[in-house]
Amino acid sequence: MPFLQRNLIIPLSFLLVILSILFPALLASPTAHAQAHIRSDQSVQPHYYPPPCQGAECYGADPYTTTCGKSSANNGVTLTTVDIWTGGPQGGGTWIGQLYNYYSTLCQANWAVVWLNAPYAISIRISTVGGSERQCYPENCTSYYTGSAFPAWTNMVDGTVLTQACASLAIWGSLSRQVCVNQ
Repeated sequence: MPFLQRNLIIPLSFLLVILSILFPALLASPTAHAQAHIRSDQSVQPHYYPPPCQGAECYGADPYTTTCGKSSANNGVTLTTVDIWTGGPQGGGTWIGQLYNYYSTLCQANWAVVWLNAPYAISIRISTVGGSERQCYPENCTSYYTGSAFPAWTNMVDGTVLTQACASLAIWGSLSRQVCVNQ
């Protein structure tokens, strides 16, 4: 009889090893199985990246070298816009482009962007209404950009307060038209 037991133990042990390799859950405790089940039922959450700055901290930062200018699941980028005409903000003359006042929900900051369909001498700025923050393109706030690489944009200002974006168009060397948009 001992011979029979020994002959059965070896194949049964071998069978248990094979089963544990193929079906590891069979040997796991009920608690471990329940914990594994709980983990598999949890929803996958997107990774949250903190903003590079918020509100007044963003003053002077470029929206596109930070994550503020990129729309994502964590960052809504909204805008208000106005058309730019050679005849002024009410229209008239020739339509030449648009001015945008952008806002980042993640960074709580605003910046101005302009698109023109042809190179005109233009200056853009964004400022806090009733505040002291102001950013311009070109950065010195006194000259005009005469190139053709668009869009052109300002750095950011605090977006927790009302902001105003303005574009000044110079025709024949002097200020000819100005348009503004608040957000």
